[in-house]
Amino acid sequence: MKFYSSCYQVTLSLAAKAYANSLPLCKETFFSSQMDDELVLRYQNLMKESSKLPLFDLRKLNASLPVPSATDGTLEILVMGASNDFIVDAEGLSETARFYNVQPVCVKGVAHDMMLDCSWEKGAAIILSWLDKLAPRSA
Repeated sequence: MKFYSSCYQVTLSLAAKAYANSLPLCKETFFSSQMDDELVLRYQNLMKESSKLPLFDLRKLNASLPVPSATDGTLEILVMGASNDFIVDAEGLSETARFYNVQPVCVKGVAHDMMLDCSWEKGAAIILSWLDKLAPRSA
């Protein structure tokens, strides 16, 4: 039953754009619970004004399935998710990583909009570390 409840909430929040008119739903959908309401409200207003189009079109999504197979391994890929992600759950993160044949990285204590979240530094540190392993900085 939890799965259907979560699907309903994601659909309501994203497809119906209910996050735009509900501060608690916007916070739950995109940000950590520790995020300051004033900052969430600021981002909510920016998201509301950024586009009048739907966030995703299910017809276009269905038309693009099945997805072509993953790259041939010549491209380095980081699959990173957040432990408190309302939109992409742990299984979605794992499935994406399996598709690209890489290990997923899950950032603890961060929500979906990691780059705007109050703990954004956690995700940034992981990305920086990953980039350093690809091409170490010269001293």
